[in-house]
Amino acid sequence: MPEQPDLNPGDEVKPGTEQSGEHICPACNGFGEVAGSPCRECGGTGRITALVGDA
Repeated sequence: MPEQPDLNPGDEVKPGTEQSGEHICPACNGFGEVAGSPCRECGGTGRITALVGDA
């Protein structure tokens, strides 16, 4: 079984959590970089994991 990636500061929940999905990182607008450095919110991926459904 593959390891789950760690949470980035911008993630609301762990990847794979029920009722979650990927969203474009609001800090870097999906580019993965801010001022030429990897985005701290998404870890340079350009995406965050967020809740998309109601619990």
